[in-house]
Order: sequence, then C-alpha cells, then structure tokens
Amino acid sequence: MQILAELIPAFRLYGVCIPCERMELLDLGALVQSLGRGATVSEVRMRLRCTQCGVRRPDLRVVYVGADAEASSFSYRRDGVL
Repeated sequence: MQILAELIPAFRLYGVCIPCERMELLDLGALVQSLGRGATVSEVRMRLRCTQCGVRRPDLRVVYVGADAEASSFSYRRDGVL
C-alpha cells in the first residue's frame, strides 16, 4: 500500500472518470490533512466520486513528476487518442 504522505515530494495523483472522460488533479496535501498521515492510495480510491456525473469508480493515476515537478502535465489516453 502506497502512503499518500510519501507521494507528496515527487508524485501527482489524478482522479479519472472514464464514463464522462473527466480528469482532476487531486490535492495530496489536503488529502493527507483530512485522512491522516497514514492514509493510503487505496483509501482515496474507495472514496472517489466524480463531481460532474456522480459516478463512483476507483480510477486513480499516480504520476511521477520528479522532485522539481518538471513532468507535471498528464493526459489520459482513451482509445489511443490524447
């Protein structure tokens, strides 16, 4: 299980809604603050719900961006199209 607090320095966490093709960058700091330092990615996955269509789906993408966040952009590919 990956601990959220360990991801903060070099990762970004995205919630992805496949039915409505929405993607949202999640605030790791706020998640750690509300769920606790020991919270895991799996705990967040179980709580996800799309704010646009209301669907509950456990779709998360953990993206490595490096310590300086150079690779901070992320695009979700669907059916081979960006």
